[in-house]
Amino acid sequence: MKYRNTINNTLIIVMVIILGISISNADITENMVLIPAENEIKEFYIDKYEITNAEYKDFIDANPLWQKENALKSIVGDTYLWGWNGNMYPKGRANHPVVNISWFAAKAYAEWVGKDLPTQEQWELAARATAKNKKYAWGDTDPKNKANYDRYTPKVSFRKPPTKVVGSYLPNEYGIYDMTGNIAEWCLDRLDVDDIHGRYHILRGGSWFHTAEELELSRISQHPSNDGMASVGFRCVSVTDGTQTTDVISDMTSWLSDNMESCYSNAINGLYEGKINQRLYQTTVNRLIEYFTGHSPEFEKVLIGELHKVFKEHFPEIEPEYYINCNDVKLLMWKSYLKIYIEHNEKSMKDQLSLFRGILLNIFDNTFNDEAGC
Repeated sequence: MKYRNTINNTLIIVMVIILGISISNADITENMVLIPAENEIKEFYIDKYEITNAEYKDFIDANPLWQKENALKSIVGDTYLWGWNGNMYPKGRANHPVVNISWFAAKAYAEWVGKDLPTQEQWELAARATAKNKKYAWGDTDPKNKANYDRYTPKVSFRKPPTKVVGSYLPNEYGIYDMTGNIAEWCLDRLDVDDIHGRYHILRGGSWFHTAEELELSRISQHPSNDGMASVGFRCVSVTDGTQTTDVISDMTSWLSDNMESCYSNAINGLYEGKINQRLYQTTVNRLIEYFTGHSPEFEKVLIGELHKVFKEHFPEIEPEYYINCNDVKLLMWKSYLKIYIEHNEKSMKDQLSLFRGILLNIFDNTFNDEAGC
């Protein structure tokens, strides 16, 4: 246990040191509205419009890891960019809000443009504007002809949902469009505790799918952070003091690692308790590797080969097989490589594996200076 804690703690330290994300150099306040400070909320800018298909395409063109064919299903969900032809949005929908985007994908886009997702307090302050107790972004009057809502029928296609061009309705007093209706919007906030179904983040604003009652600004909903829906998109904020929340790569890698570890533990416990045999155990492990890493289980042999190199070059006096055959170490290898794969996706496999060896060297250098065992 002491060995395992050392590995995990070292990995966290290494991740904090080297993780980062590239952002664009565009004027981040263009097409944004300054929201004045109120109570504990500092002043901030918020996008006038929801992020569109065309804007999101710019993001995936510059970030291949988030393109439809490359994105990890475990992070973006099975309906990611549903309705797109490869990495091209549906014809005629450039200025419709992008949908079928998971929270992780929305957060990655926000950081790429140098912004963030709004907290729900920021979102509500911007939506209510100068009137704090109103039902909708425009006031208390019926939403008919004021928002895109209540459009669901059995014939609706979730690949091409009935969204409307952003800004199709009048803005609120702050000049912000579609804070009520069209799409529900991801917020930065997550629920306090994960339940058995996973991790959830908060949604605000209601969508084309919802009834008038469900559009009310007081309504708060949530959805799994690694899944998208045809009624969910996002807009971004930028705080004036330049502060930023923890980067999405670190958050995403930790989330993947935690879930991989949980799945590994369940499979191992099933094997030890006799609920599954060795063959079913290996099948289960192979499937979770493919789901969480996007790599073939055969790639594990490549990672083991790199671990052998680290031992041979730096710890020749230590027999590596004891560690390599440990399930915790195999999981550690995948965690370490997954971080490199996400952070340095643009690099060649050779360069990625070189960085991977560097992480392993740091981990085991610390481990062997501590009394530990597998």
